[in-house]
Amino acid sequence: GGKVKLAFLIPRANHLKIIGPVWDEAKRRGHQVEALVMPADPKGAGVLAHIQAELGAPSRSTRRLWEVDFDWVVAVGLRTAPDLRQRTRPQLKWAALDHCGDNLTFLLEGNSTANWDLVTTLSEEAKQFAVAETGGYFGNDLVPIGYPELDQLSLQTMTREACRAKWNLPAGQMVVLFGTAARPIRLGRIRRWWFGQVRYRQIVRALRQWCDERGALLIAKTRAKHGDPAWLARICDRVVGDESFYPFSTLELLQAADLYIGFASAMAIEACAVGIPQVHLHGWPPERYEWPSAWPMKQRFFLERDGLWNTSFSSQVACYAPSWAGRMRFHLSVVGDGVTGPGHRNGSAAQGRAYARWAGPLDGKASSRFLDLLEIRCGG
Repeated sequence: GGKVKLAFLIPRANHLKIIGPVWDEAKRRGHQVEALVMPADPKGAGVLAHIQAELGAPSRSTRRLWEVDFDWVVAVGLRTAPDLRQRTRPQLKWAALDHCGDNLTFLLEGNSTANWDLVTTLSEEAKQFAVAETGGYFGNDLVPIGYPELDQLSLQTMTREACRAKWNLPAGQMVVLFGTAARPIRLGRIRRWWFGQVRYRQIVRALRQWCDERGALLIAKTRAKHGDPAWLARICDRVVGDESFYPFSTLELLQAADLYIGFASAMAIEACAVGIPQVHLHGWPPERYEWPSAWPMKQRFFLERDGLWNTSFSSQVACYAPSWAGRMRFHLSVVGDGVTGPGHRNGSAAQGRAYARWAGPLDGKASSRFLDLLEIRCGG
């Protein structure tokens, strides 16, 4: 097809991990691309610097939407810019990329696909599950394309060796990547306080001891919203935040590591894609802290057998049970001993299947599939 004019709406820096691969593929196809920001987004701090550094593009305010005749505006997540969408349709077409399956959760909460012209999601199986949960209502509205974020794994800078060099990690040493604890919103203040003050520190100390016995480096991967305690940096060898999203720091560190351990998080999506042994910790009974709307999907695609947290080389430990410390050591040793070195990568075929069930094919072509859809729908 001919050239397509695309505006990418980027209110938050972390949307770049999904938009980056699509942006580059669009440029490769000769389409016209422009980055737009929404200055009012409360979580948008630092977005301009990230856009400039990672896309190599200046960004403009959404006020440009009135002036330029775009074929498509592309955004991440069905919750994005409801007022702007309402004001600019039908003269502008809007397309939604998915983030972690949030689009499905949004629909399961009783929301609709109104004011979107194209809604994509990750896998066919997760789509069918959500369609069944919503009584078949959204069957024709959702197009599964895979997960553009993981197209980044096809970058030449994403090999294990390149990632070790970039993050200054010794080639022969075992590296354990620890995802720091997010604080579930739906849990009472006192239990959260107790976990943060007591159990969390016990877990990190036990992990440190396990690493020391093997001469392993312990790197904590955090996010600004985790609000890590000061002692974390004293126990771990390094604490790393999101330095960039395209390339995505989390993906680079997973590629560089030999083992991942974290709190039942969606980082399992990336960890299974990379094929790294994993131990997932539950600080609380999961049914207590998950959003009710997301719970059935979390159960099916994460918790149950052959889910992202529960497949071979990917195991779970309940850290609220009395025997948690012994179980954690046991699981770390089962999946983690003997994994050092590049020969043990690409984990298990089972991890690949768990990834595909939730996030679709891992073939580096999700961005391509998305742009094919935009090109096809440009007429009319």
